[in-house]
Amino acid sequence: MATLPAQKIGTLIFPLLGLAVLSGAVLGSLALLPLLPSGELMDRQDWHWTNVPLMLFWAAVCGAVISIPPAIGAAVAVAIQGKKHFPTSGNRQALVAALGAAAGAMVPILAYLFLFERTAIEVEGPLNVPIIAPIFILVCSCLAWAAFRGVLSILNKRNKQSAGS
Repeated sequence: MATLPAQKIGTLIFPLLGLAVLSGAVLGSLALLPLLPSGELMDRQDWHWTNVPLMLFWAAVCGAVISIPPAIGAAVAVAIQGKKHFPTSGNRQALVAALGAAAGAMVPILAYLFLFERTAIEVEGPLNVPIIAPIFILVCSCLAWAAFRGVLSILNKRNKQSAGS
């Protein structure tokens, strides 16, 4: 794993927020797909295949909205790290971003538990919170780490190309 130079959070926030919203929309749509051919939606009398594009759209919107708190958590963690002392490497920044995203991922989980109280824990099936919550935190953390490293490597290549010109 190559060492990447650290960057200021101001140059990283908009690309990372865009990546977070895009990945949230894609993962939100993908999360709905296992429900389509199964009996979850097919048993309903008012369900029809023509509703699928609208359902995928709303799943993408919900995924995009849910992806914002982990992205903000990652940005806040990197900003706090930058205020204390500027990091020596981008690898450390990516690790701090992953930890911040894990902390930010707790916001949608706690909001879901607050809105649906005890029924969220008792539900069996795709919305089983004790199973989904750690997976969601892990996915947010891994995506933040990968996105941060990706953006840092792109900025590093761009800076080397502009310095060489």
